[in-house]
Amino acid sequence: MATVPPRWFHAASSIGSTIYFTGGTTHDSTGKVVLLSDTIGLDIAQAWETSSPPLNTLPEVPATVSGHVMSKISGTTQLLIAGGESTSPVTQASFTYLYETKAGSWSVIKPATPTPPNHRLYSAAIATGKDGLLLEGGYLTTVANGTFAPSLISLNPATKFQPNSTTPVALAANAPALARHTMTLTTDGQAVILGGITPQGVVANLSIAHILNTQAARGEWKVIQLTGTAPDPRMSFSTVMVNTTTMLVYGGTADLKTGFSNSYYLDLPTWTWSSPPAQGDAPSLWGHTATMAGNYMVVGFGTSSTPRTENIALLDVTSNTWTKRFRPVGQYVPDETSNKSQLSVGAVLGIAFVITAFIVGGAFHLLVRRRKRQTRNTLARQNMGDHTARSALRSSASNEDRSLFRKLASLLGIGGSSSSRSRDNSRRSVRYSDMQLHSNAMAISSRMTQMGYSPVSLGYPENVVEHGSGQVSVSSYIYPNQACVETEKQVQDGQETQIVFHTLTQAQQEALKLSKQPPSNKSKLYQLDY
Repeated sequence: MATVPPRWFHAASSIGSTIYFTGGTTHDSTGKVVLLSDTIGLDIAQAWETSSPPLNTLPEVPATVSGHVMSKISGTTQLLIAGGESTSPVTQASFTYLYETKAGSWSVIKPATPTPPNHRLYSAAIATGKDGLLLEGGYLTTVANGTFAPSLISLNPATKFQPNSTTPVALAANAPALARHTMTLTTDGQAVILGGITPQGVVANLSIAHILNTQAARGEWKVIQLTGTAPDPRMSFSTVMVNTTTMLVYGGTADLKTGFSNSYYLDLPTWTWSSPPAQGDAPSLWGHTATMAGNYMVVGFGTSSTPRTENIALLDVTSNTWTKRFRPVGQYVPDETSNKSQLSVGAVLGIAFVITAFIVGGAFHLLVRRRKRQTRNTLARQNMGDHTARSALRSSASNEDRSLFRKLASLLGIGGSSSSRSRDNSRRSVRYSDMQLHSNAMAISSRMTQMGYSPVSLGYPENVVEHGSGQVSVSSYIYPNQACVETEKQVQDGQETQIVFHTLTQAQQEALKLSKQPPSNKSKLYQLDY
């Protein structure tokens, strides 16, 4: 692992199992302020401690850069850098830089005009599939001249990332004039701006938010009043989406001298602030970055009024706890305090659980195999020309459901009880497609939003509403509220089965592509009971 110097006013973005950091400002050995051009990768596929994170040095950006923005380009493995200040020649600092993460190479995108409008410093940015990288606000050319950019521009891969200020989203009226603020894209396509500093030198109040519907044909920035106890006015802070309805604000400063350490959660459906007490030692930072990785907000670098010994900090958003250890999603990593006997017992219990699950699964498969074919036939015919809600199917499936589980319990020698009967009554029928699960289903929702589709256009994503950022199957996003249009008879295991088809919308076909399934305008759907 490389020795990486501290930094602030850098940029960060994640692709796959790596968080990338670029540029920033630091001090050299003499205490002189210098700008950086390095690229750093943080591996989030393995467990690590904040005292020794797996930071690796990658190919450098073609110019020193700080106060810039960087974002992943939708549908690619590329990162785009725009704006920022630089100690490189002015003409070079005006360029946009594209990093191909798979090849590990940077390329320079030259502007079509000598003074491109994307030469902004300390602006805020998001990326959508429709418009590419969107930059809002910031200082124009230099911080010293105090000129702000009260507008939004887009850098779209379709136009070779040339700055465009004439797209519908860029022409949205009433864009705020701010710098050192944040702009966050919600899952329903809203751009939310918080905080920052105004041209008058006033640090913005977080009791309001500026909102823009990025998918509207003729958008307009609107001011939303936020309720609850708002964070103190701040700039150079971070925001992340911890799930589909909650935004997390952390850190920042009001004077570029001292930082904030508390975290605030903004509930988007009600626009309400809350700040539950956090556990652990929270650093007081500004000029940092924050990136979600599983259950963790990964805070990268930043500056503070007190010396720091670690470049990375972690907030477990599930418990609102600052922790020292990163654990990848789905991977169990024992604590160092666990002794050998505890590990041995855990291993034995784990093996026993796997064997038991295998036996139960095999028995259940034998029982459900024949029943499933009958269920598919029956409910497929019921759904022809209709889009029956899952609630309407509970009573029709409950008898078969309870009978099936009672047979399984009898086979395994487990007696029935009132508690098990109660659980049977609470089971629901869920419609699933025959498509495989995606490794990170929430990424599909985010990607679809970036591509310009509202989650509602994906069909009927009830699991998203009910479970927030939980892992859900691709089929949950392609749950059709369209009528079934066609049937096909197939022979399965010697018995005739009727398969129901429905026509996919354009949004659903795009989601199907993201799930890495073969392109199709139809999807086989079954109604399975559990």
